[in-house]
Amino acid sequence: MSLDLGFFKTPNYHVHRLMIHSYDVDLNKRLTIPSLFNYFQEIAWEHAGILKFGIDDLSKKNQFWVLSRVRVEIHRLPLWTENVTLITYPRGVDGLFALRDYEMYDSKSERIISASSSWIVLNAENHRPVKLTGRDLDLFSNTRSALTVNSSKIPDINQTPFCTEKFVVKIGDIDVNEHVNNTRYIDWTYNAFSFDHYRKYTPKIVEVNFLAEGKENDTIELNLYNLSNIESIVSIKREIDSKDLCRVFIKWEAIS
Repeated sequence: MSLDLGFFKTPNYHVHRLMIHSYDVDLNKRLTIPSLFNYFQEIAWEHAGILKFGIDDLSKKNQFWVLSRVRVEIHRLPLWTENVTLITYPRGVDGLFALRDYEMYDSKSERIISASSSWIVLNAENHRPVKLTGRDLDLFSNTRSALTVNSSKIPDINQTPFCTEKFVVKIGDIDVNEHVNNTRYIDWTYNAFSFDHYRKYTPKIVEVNFLAEGKENDTIELNLYNLSNIESIVSIKREIDSKDLCRVFIKWEAIS
């Protein structure tokens, strides 16, 4: 069912109108998951700034945002040159988590992607979570939900991985907070699968838990677990202490 996109009014909602470029698609001409997460990150930062709760606003309080969890449900991925509308909005506070949702619509105003994310504000000195109270709650109230569930915890996997690879964090992996940018974990995960896999399957659900900070020169160990033909988990650890940095669950669908 199509939706009148005029429903999404500023400042409660923030809208980007995009054309899918050649550098954002895969060998099937579909939007890649790393590109989708880049879209999510950019529109979230921009909207937070509009709401006076962005990176510059928090830095004055010696605080910063950290993305903790994301769940994405995909009806279909848009194609190269397709025009889409991406919308984001805050959706209240759940404990220490500030919830932010995303919806992507095609040119017929049909929703093709829905997502929910959970963010935490950290103190820049001790990296402890900051509870959002008082005026903060007003900034994060919205009755609309993109999904019927919030992003959830991905369990650790106690089995032999299908494959393992190791690499070192480089300068291009680091963001303005001097830790590994959350989208780099998605890049690493995306590249853990073969060409043949992407010729046969497309993602339908992607769930991500960001668990700890990766730093410059860390050696990363990535383990890929195939739970079935259509379910995978990628575990990303720091080699020196086996600290879990990120886990990603993907449910796939065969390409018809």
